[in-house]
Amino acid sequence: MKNLLRSLLLAPLLASAALAGPIPAGSWGGASELIGGPDVMALIIRQDPTNPTAGYAILAEYTRLPYIPGPERLEIARWVPRLYIYRMEQLGKDRFAMKPLRVSAAGEIEVDAAAVAGELSLAKAGTLVGAKMTRFEKGQALPAETIAFEGKVSSTWEGWVPGDYFGSKDSTGGDYTHKRVNTRLGKDKSAEFFQQDIVGKFSASEKAPGIFVFTPNGAVAKGLDKVAGRLAVFVDIVNWKPFFTTDELLLINPDDAKDVGFYYERH
Repeated sequence: MKNLLRSLLLAPLLASAALAGPIPAGSWGGASELIGGPDVMALIIRQDPTNPTAGYAILAEYTRLPYIPGPERLEIARWVPRLYIYRMEQLGKDRFAMKPLRVSAAGEIEVDAAAVAGELSLAKAGTLVGAKMTRFEKGQALPAETIAFEGKVSSTWEGWVPGDYFGSKDSTGGDYTHKRVNTRLGKDKSAEFFQQDIVGKFSASEKAPGIFVFTPNGAVAKGLDKVAGRLAVFVDIVNWKPFFTTDELLLINPDDAKDVGFYYERH
């Protein structure tokens, strides 16, 4: 009887373990019917350190310069016209729910209850090569986009990166080369914005691995909605480590993927 009870108690755990598979952490590139030419959809995945079958993911569209033959890292991204962020949770052995995230009224991150979760289906465990992801828009029953992943991209998801930044609105990438600064981030996770449409000081908190939320530090003269309520991440889009490093601060609007806050790091 004791062995029978033990078997009954262990059965759900063993079944769960059989389904469990590692999150395919890393940076992956794919094609979508909504893009063309050298452009790519990048999915950057970070594992939840407390749960091996769950994680977080940034989905970004990279508009790229015309193709340069050579390593993938030479395919330079000039802009990010769309950004999405997800909580990944395992549905089956090689299937993951992609649940859109937002900032709650209390300033925490949460799954957006009004959004439709997408799905990532792997062709092979541990890799996104051959995988497909469906993405939905709010209020739509049919997928808005299907992304077929083909290999890796060089991007890396970073932690907090203090320093000087420039918030850009130039989708041609023209702000990359100059050295102007309109934002400063401190080692203490403080932030000061002194831009034409954003003026104020904020404090940042890491709410999940690599995901930050800004809260006002005193009165904000302009642009509160362009910072608070966004999910902030740091990505080295074109990773040339160890030779050269320039990270980008990306502010994700959970209600409008095209309303991208794009900040170049300045050295």
